[in-house]
Amino acid sequence: MSAPLLPLPLLMLVTFVSAQLQVTTSPVPIVTQVGTTAVLRCNFTLGVPPVDPAQVHVVWKNEGKKVLSYTGQMTAFRPGAYLSEEHLAGGDASLTLPNVSNMDGGRYSCSVRLASEQETQIVTLVVKDHRHIWVEGTTVTLNRSSELHCWASNLSSPDVMFEWMRNGQVLSTTTPDVQQDDDGQGVTVKSSFCFTPATSDKDVQYSCQVLQKTSYPLKKSFHLTFGVRPDISIFLTGKGRKNSSLVCLVSGFYPEDLNLSLERDGHPLAETSKKWINPNGTFSLIAVFLMDVTPDDDNIDYTCTVHHPTVPGGVTERLRFVVDPYIPKVFWVIVSVAFFFAIGIPSLCKHVTDITTCKDWTNGCTAVLKCTISGRYPKAITAVWIIRRGEKELEIKERGSIQPLGDYRELQEQDLYTCWNNIKSMSVCGLRHSLSSILCFQVRKEQHDQAEFICRFMKGDKILEEKHIFGSVLDNYGFFSVSDVCVPEICNVGDKVTLSCIMHGNVPREIRVLWERCADEERTIICKDQDANYQVTENKSGGQICSFLTFCPSEDDSDAVFTCSFTENEGRILAERSSKPLKMAEPRKNPWSRTYQDWGFRAFDEPGTTEL
Repeated sequence: MSAPLLPLPLLMLVTFVSAQLQVTTSPVPIVTQVGTTAVLRCNFTLGVPPVDPAQVHVVWKNEGKKVLSYTGQMTAFRPGAYLSEEHLAGGDASLTLPNVSNMDGGRYSCSVRLASEQETQIVTLVVKDHRHIWVEGTTVTLNRSSELHCWASNLSSPDVMFEWMRNGQVLSTTTPDVQQDDDGQGVTVKSSFCFTPATSDKDVQYSCQVLQKTSYPLKKSFHLTFGVRPDISIFLTGKGRKNSSLVCLVSGFYPEDLNLSLERDGHPLAETSKKWINPNGTFSLIAVFLMDVTPDDDNIDYTCTVHHPTVPGGVTERLRFVVDPYIPKVFWVIVSVAFFFAIGIPSLCKHVTDITTCKDWTNGCTAVLKCTISGRYPKAITAVWIIRRGEKELEIKERGSIQPLGDYRELQEQDLYTCWNNIKSMSVCGLRHSLSSILCFQVRKEQHDQAEFICRFMKGDKILEEKHIFGSVLDNYGFFSVSDVCVPEICNVGDKVTLSCIMHGNVPREIRVLWERCADEERTIICKDQDANYQVTENKSGGQICSFLTFCPSEDDSDAVFTCSFTENEGRILAERSSKPLKMAEPRKNPWSRTYQDWGFRAFDEPGTTEL
């Protein structure tokens, strides 16, 4: 006997009750880029479409934190997040997130409640940022004009602005230098910031921020690293053509990272180098290349190029040889015979030259002393240096020689000096032609002023010859250097600009600094008492004088050149530096002018006043 059939309304009720809520999301992570709009799919069904949206409750969460909820009305906890109420009737509870950032990435949960049933599914959003920002030139020199460079790449649009900040406060807002990438990966932009670091800038947080209309800002924060610029000198030990040494001495630099290369007419030389630390914590390095000077070296450039964080672009010192032209050997034979009878025989007796120094001594500079013995003398001869001041005497020998016994303090003082001996040539019968002894050290006024330096040539314990010289460390006049006038690459009309020029070294006590403006072949002296737009300030300290020119440029200053001169009281110009032509950015157009004209008011950029 067959079972009785159920009525149709009762059958439909049983089918609805037995239906189960099903929620589906994307099984794979959704990948999007920063600044775009992301859509997280979430569909649900109870088997009986359409659905009354008033009966649906939807909650979206990101890592357990609410993003959006819908319970008859929509509440967004993340700005801009929304879902479509019209699509809810069709079972679509997808979440839309405009202008996503890195903070929007993570695991999202979509919870749907309908007809007393609830189901939750998970979907993952991965946000990628293809943009990149970096800063160059963060190693600076105290009280010396420096320039920071900020780069941003892979941008979607060149319509950006740069902000330079110090501890969160905006110092400068500039338009960038735009460079379109060839590979089509985006736009690369650059901005520069010129300033003079002071002691108060230590441990201060600087930032470079790129502002974009279509995406959130890019920001790079950093701290300044204070360094010391190297002092570079290149010279040839000895003037002979054989057994000479090309020396590049780099002294007083910090930090330690430094690259050096010796080149002959653009071709690298295989030099040997040695680095040591100075008593004040700075570093020094010496590079030596053994060579024979030949007629082929005439008018050839020998260069020493140094790259250091304080000089990102590198600095090059040059040395050019002037070699006598080739003379036939017959002539040299005749000259040699005449020389032998006239001068050669007397020259077989040993001869010691006076001690020579490369330049005047100033406190902190590197001094090089040299003394040479030539002629006929024994093979076992050695050279030592004696430094005597008052009753104190210090003996310096070539590195590698056995140092005399002494206390720890004396051995420390010996390490502050570098001494080496150079045999220039050998003559017949095993007689040396000449022996040069070189002493290198960093000058200290309290130790070396009026100290006696003795170069002593000895055979065993017997003194053959010696020469004396007294050190003199200058207080006022001596060698000094002047920096270039640093200007920003692009200036905006009305934005404050500061130019700086620094003289350091042995700066004269009585000195005057003068700024001039050169435009259209007309040179005008800048006097702050006559023109209130210009402000000239000076900062004098031991060993340097800093002069700063601050003003707000106008359109008339485009391509103007500013010159800084250092003169003595007698009017003699010691040094003069000129800046690069000032580049002014194009003036921004006022987007409100047309709007105010349409309303019937005068625009702000029009002359006259408006009566309301």
